[in-house]
Amino acid sequence: MEKVLIIEDHGVVRAGISHILEQEAGLVITGLAKNGKEALELVRKGLKPDVVLCDLHLGDMCGIDVVREFQQLVPEAGVIMLTVETSEYYISEAFQAGVKGYLLKEADSDELVHAVRKVLQGKYFICTGLARQLQARLIRQNDESAKQPSVELSERESEVLRLLADGMTNVEVANRLFTSKRTVEGHRLSLLQKTGTRNGLELIKVAMLQGLLKIPGETSI
Repeated sequence: MEKVLIIEDHGVVRAGISHILEQEAGLVITGLAKNGKEALELVRKGLKPDVVLCDLHLGDMCGIDVVREFQQLVPEAGVIMLTVETSEYYISEAFQAGVKGYLLKEADSDELVHAVRKVLQGKYFICTGLARQLQARLIRQNDESAKQPSVELSERESEVLRLLADGMTNVEVANRLFTSKRTVEGHRLSLLQKTGTRNGLELIKVAMLQGLLKIPGETSI
């Protein structure tokens, strides 16, 4: 059974999420917390969740700070940020802190379950509503991006980019392409240099903007 911890300061929302997930085969709710302090205390007492749903705005602390603490205490747990915030600032901060998924509270129960399953598979997840908003923003930037020089990728760089966008680690990409981790790291560095980006999240954003990756209804990053 995969263990789920829910951190949400609104009791009704917390109970609703719990009710949805406890109906799913293979999932068990092992912890409910109304704030960051409670959640961290549960973990310090020995709770080892496989996946965590964490509200961004908690009563006592920011959910992003909770994620950073979880990275130290239970780095193997996949954290999904649950929020109404759609700004790129919060998205970027959340993923840099270590979240595996970003889910808007407007998402339906099917997408909630899908997000949990995706993260349990070790993949990254962005919900459909947010992907559409990001797509709209990227479309508005088309005129500006058209002025930028196009990026030319080799066939192997394109393969590496696609697999990284699907949430694979460097080792997983290396295994898929039957090459070494060092070679994949070299391709990743080349992708960052060619696109003028600093990290994986920015790389995928720019790749979508310049048409190097398609933007599906939901996407991995």
